[in-house]
Amino acid sequence: MSRRTIRNLILAVGLAAPVAGILAPVEAARATTLAPLTVEQLVDASDYVVRGEITEVWTEVDDQGRIWTRGRMTVTRVFKGADQPAELIVDSMGGSYAGQTLAIEARAELSPLEDALVFLHQRDDGRLVPVGKFLGKYTVRRAPDDGRMYVRTWHPQPGLPFDARFIPHTPAAERLYLDEIEGRIESRLDSGWDGQPIPGLSVERLRQINTPERRHR
Repeated sequence: MSRRTIRNLILAVGLAAPVAGILAPVEAARATTLAPLTVEQLVDASDYVVRGEITEVWTEVDDQGRIWTRGRMTVTRVFKGADQPAELIVDSMGGSYAGQTLAIEARAELSPLEDALVFLHQRDDGRLVPVGKFLGKYTVRRAPDDGRMYVRTWHPQPGLPFDARFIPHTPAAERLYLDEIEGRIESRLDSGWDGQPIPGLSVERLRQINTPERRHR
């Protein structure tokens, strides 16, 4: 590993998670532990919950010198949001650009032509990032032995490329089916936020992003 990559990796450990408090460092620059969130908590913590196809992926550098991987998504369904965009950009901090690498543990990976269900937190700078990093982005798939679409989260080993077409299928007995998670999302939106805290989000923020106007049924 180059010195430049190591420097960027150490920098990444100090950066805030998409929703602060969900990511806790375990061993500096090597491993992280993500606090598990239920589907209902993901819904509550999200500014947008949408499904769509990622049509384009690229990297760029922001004005602070941080590398971002960005995915253009054609939205096919909006469950929750301030509006109903036909297209949006999903951001994930980290990636490689012009020979430099910013390695972020447990970041959400994106690939072109990926059918994805995403739970998105809107940062102060306007970027939409998956809640809880890779835990807030589900890839929608169908296994050869199954007629139903299911969803799964996936994070490759560090340094390995990500292509959603080739992630391993979840064992049949452990699959979370698309219609099941959609039903849980809709049920949560119908019942509304239960008033319970979520790490990194203030009560006021949770109230702002869980108004009836943001629910699309």
